[in-house]
Amino acid sequence: MKNNAKELIRQRFIEPTSSPRTNYIGIEIEMPVVPLKGEKTDQSVSAAALKEAARRFGFTETKHDVFGVCHEAVCEETGDVFSFDCSYNNFEISLGKVRTLHEAQARFTDYVSYINTFLRERGHLLTGMGINPFYRKNDTSFVPSPRYQMLEGYLRKSREWERDGGFHPYTAYPTFSSASQVQLDVTEEHLCEVIEAFSLVEPIKALLFANSYLPDEPDFLCVRDMLWERSTHGVNPKNLGFFEPLPYTNDEVIDYLSGVSLFCAERDDKYLFFYPIPFDEYLEREYIEGECCNGEKYVKYKFKPSPEDIRTLRTYKQIDLTARGTLEFRSACTQPLRDAMTVAAFHLGLMSQTKALTELLRNDRYLYQGGESPYTLRKRFNRRDALSQEEQSHLRELTTVVLLLAQKGLHERGFSEKRYLEPLFRRAAELTSPAKEMIQQLEKGADIHTVIEQYAKL
Repeated sequence: MKNNAKELIRQRFIEPTSSPRTNYIGIEIEMPVVPLKGEKTDQSVSAAALKEAARRFGFTETKHDVFGVCHEAVCEETGDVFSFDCSYNNFEISLGKVRTLHEAQARFTDYVSYINTFLRERGHLLTGMGINPFYRKNDTSFVPSPRYQMLEGYLRKSREWERDGGFHPYTAYPTFSSASQVQLDVTEEHLCEVIEAFSLVEPIKALLFANSYLPDEPDFLCVRDMLWERSTHGVNPKNLGFFEPLPYTNDEVIDYLSGVSLFCAERDDKYLFFYPIPFDEYLEREYIEGECCNGEKYVKYKFKPSPEDIRTLRTYKQIDLTARGTLEFRSACTQPLRDAMTVAAFHLGLMSQTKALTELLRNDRYLYQGGESPYTLRKRFNRRDALSQEEQSHLRELTTVVLLLAQKGLHERGFSEKRYLEPLFRRAAELTSPAKEMIQQLEKGADIHTVIEQYAKL
């Protein structure tokens, strides 16, 4: 069955990269819905905003929770999606395939402008923060739909299960953490080359894009990595973080993915979860004992594994190979809304510069010469006050060179898209990030609502 597992992996994840690629861009941006003055987000206002935006832009309501509240709407023409990610506190705009960043920016701006006008009239706002600043006050219940009830039950198992290093106490973290993700087409020929280059640049991304500050964990500029790693998603380290060791052939990618754990499946219109099992072992099991929500409580459900369960196998890695022939870059926090396209611009520009990027980072006199890995460096760079003055000086220069490579890649595309990188050059010069800037403002006495307004501007 282990060979069968690898063949299933090859068919689902590698074969799509062998078909002709069209070089589209896919962008997903999650944003917290925050109250302007109130104690917590009024989720009825959030739900009303999605419904009104769907009406205004001609989207079709496609998913409703068990109470009939719409939590997803889709535009048939563009493929754009409005949805709530895990919680009615976390609004997501997913842009369908776009050719250029200008197209993405225009649609995103139209949507957010309209939604925020609606929300502001009702005392709320979408803002560009990776952590909802009112997470302590909010209702952190998951969207009451079968899939999210499954996920809620799975994450709560950290109260029962054990793992090395333990679990953090924030079982509802997906309801108050927000990310900016981009998907880009990748070819079978270049898959490992791209994984290597973007793995090596992850520490630089931590410096540029950190924007998830959790006051309960004040050492972190980007707490999202820890929240994922020390949750039940991190029971099997292969499901998160980096490809370690880096794969240099597609067979090595397949070997790696066959050891990624499955933790959920579907049977009889039920969403089931269970203790994570590596996929190649999962197929060898005679039966699995899982759980599902029957609407009121979680109950046991015994079932037989099936090769078709590969449909629910995925990683939540910093670089995630999807079944669509794309790589999804997942590690960036939501950015201040005026800088929303910086994440996509960074990855899009570097996608054609992977060989130069790898050579630059591998040969850098500082970054990897001490034997550190992308994982250990990113973990360190995610923390406040982790860098010496000498390191800061060098990283300003190196980060700027990386951005020049990204700028070159965008220039070669011929769409005049390099302007979307401009905010990052300032961050590199000052070695700052949205999280650092927010902390500095708060330490100087600024009110959190001032920062919310700043990060909500388009």
